[in-house]
Amino acid sequence: MSDQVEITLSEILTEDLDLPLDQASASSRLVEDLGLDSVGFAIGVVSIEERLGVRLSEREMLETSTVGELMDLVRSRQADTAGQTA
Repeated sequence: MSDQVEITLSEILTEDLDLPLDQASASSRLVEDLGLDSVGFAIGVVSIEERLGVRLSEREMLETSTVGELMDLVRSRQADTAGQTA
């Protein structure tokens, strides 16, 4: 079952970054398998911040190698944000 982070990240990767997620999985590598480039990383950071309310640095995004790692990073940032506001 997909959660909101997975759904929104999939939308960002396919709609905003035009990546081929139709055959991708959590273990798909962003650069090697999906072809994400440096411009895509910058756009991805902005899209994630706007649509998921999570602040990521471009460096953090660059250090994320797979779709699953990106989902985990966003989820951990959401948990950090929720913990700060509680």
